Amino acid sequence: MANKLPDANDWKARNIDDWNTKTFHAYMQDKHREMFGCEYVPFRGWRVEQGMLGTLIGTRAKEGTNDKATIKRFIDLAFEEYTPTTKYPGTNFGFNYSYKRNLLQRIESEISEKERLKERMESAQEIDYSDLSEWL
Repeated sequence: MANKLPDANDWKARNIDDWNTKTFHAYMQDKHREMFGCEYVPFRGWRVEQGMLGTLIGTRAKEGTNDKATIKRFIDLAFEEYTPTTKYPGTNFGFNYSYKRNLLQRIESEISEKERLKERMESAQEIDYSDLSEWL
């Protein structure tokens, strides 16, 4: 019998790799309440945000464009950098993805740089230095 996952809304009990759009929304609702002291309101409705998230993290039918940990980092950074106002006491995923995508680009760039550094380190370890002793 396969292991049954915790409820999709229980983001604390699920491994990030097992998150889906519902889990991400539960996470954002909890984090939003904690950080901004008000309820989370989705951008143009829940379905619109689910579509955005589904495109990024993938669905049962299609693969996503980003891994789930990257999208969680994007959400965390966007929430951290948001400054509430009287008129806009909170934020949401759709707004951040539409107008603050540079934050996602920053995270993707950091990840790419780490991968390039790792590749350079691995290729440096593969160099045969025995020929260098003769050259020196």
